[in-house]
Amino acid sequence: MSVVPPPGLQPQRMALVCEERPERQAVIHAALDQIGFTMYPAKDSTEAIERMRRDSFEVVIIDEQFQGSTPLDNPVLTAMRAMPMATRRYLFVVLLGREYKTFDNMMAFAKSVNIVVNLNDLPHLPAILVKGINDNNDFYKVLRAALTDVGKR
Repeated sequence: MSVVPPPGLQPQRMALVCEERPERQAVIHAALDQIGFTMYPAKDSTEAIERMRRDSFEVVIIDEQFQGSTPLDNPVLTAMRAMPMATRRYLFVVLLGREYKTFDNMMAFAKSVNIVVNLNDLPHLPAILVKGINDNNDFYKVLRAALTDVGKR
C-alpha cells in the first residue's frame, strides 16, 4: 500500500550536493530550486554517505574533487558503486568535472554515474538536469515497475 499525499501537498524532491565552493553551490542551488528540488549540501564525505543511507534523494551531484579527492578515490562515488541495484537505480547521479564533455555517455558509464557535466556548463544546469532526469526516468521505467512489482521499492 502506498501513501498518497493530501491534495496540494507533494512529496519533497531532494538533492544531495557534494560541492565545497560557495560560488558553485549558489549556482547549483538556484538550478535545483528552479526545477523544484530542495538542496541538501554535504559538509564532507562522511555526512554525504550517511545521508544517502538514511534519506531518499532523487538527485546526487558530486564534484569529482570533493574534499580533495579524485574520481578514482572519491568516497561518495565509491559508496554509490557499492549500493544495491534496486536502490541505485532510483538515484540520478551527476558528476561535475573540469575535463568532461557534458552528456558524454561513455564517460558517465565509465564513472558509474548518470551524467557528467563540465563545470563551464553550470549556467545551463537546469536544462541539463531536466533532460538528464527525464531521459533516465524513461530508460528505467520498466525496471522500476518490475522492482515495485516484486516488492523491492
